[in-house]
Amino acid sequence: MISLGLITAALFERSLNHLLLQSPGATEALRRHAGRSVRFDLTLAQYDCRIADDGCFSEAAVGTPDAVIRPTPALVARLPFFGREAWRFAEYSGDPALLATLDRVFKQLNWDVEADLAPLVGDIAAHRLHAFGRDALADLAHTFSALGHNASEYMVEEAELMARGVDVARFNHGVDQLADDAARLDARLRLLEAGHA
Repeated sequence: MISLGLITAALFERSLNHLLLQSPGATEALRRHAGRSVRFDLTLAQYDCRIADDGCFSEAAVGTPDAVIRPTPALVARLPFFGREAWRFAEYSGDPALLATLDRVFKQLNWDVEADLAPLVGDIAAHRLHAFGRDALADLAHTFSALGHNASEYMVEEAELMARGVDVARFNHGVDQLADDAARLDARLRLLEAGHA
C-alpha cells in the first residue's frame, strides 16, 4: 500500500520540477549544483531532494542536507498575494553558493497557468480562467489591505486604543525639548555653584 507521505512527496517533486521546466534558465542554473541536496522543511512535512544532472529535483533520502529552506508564517500569509516576492520571508541555512542559486531560481519561477489549463478546457477558457483567478487574488489582496487600514483607523480614531502618528511625533518633540531645557538648566546651575564657591 502506498503511503500518503510518498504521494505528497512525489506531488511536491513533480510540481516543483514542472515550475522549473517552465522557467527559462532555471534548470541550467541548478545543473552546476548537481548532486547537492536540499531539504524543504514545511513544519508538518519535510521533503529531501537531490539536484539531478538535468537540473531538476529528485526525491532522495538525505542525512544532512547541503541547504535547508523553511517557509515562515509570514511567507505563507504573503504567498497568495505577493507570489515570488514572498520567498524573501523564508528561512535559509546551509551552503551560501547553493542558497544564492536557489534564491535566484525561485525568484524567477513563473507558473504558466494558461498553458497548463489549455489542454483541459481550451485556449480561450484557460485565458479567461487565468484572468478571473488573477483578478480575484488582486481583489482579495486589496480587500485585506483595506480591512487592515480600516481596523487601524478605527483603533486610532474611534476606540482610541492607539495614538495617532502626529500625536506621537508631537509628544516626542515635547520630550526632546524638555530634555534640552533640563540640560541647559543643569549647566546654568553648575555655573552658578562654581561662581559662589
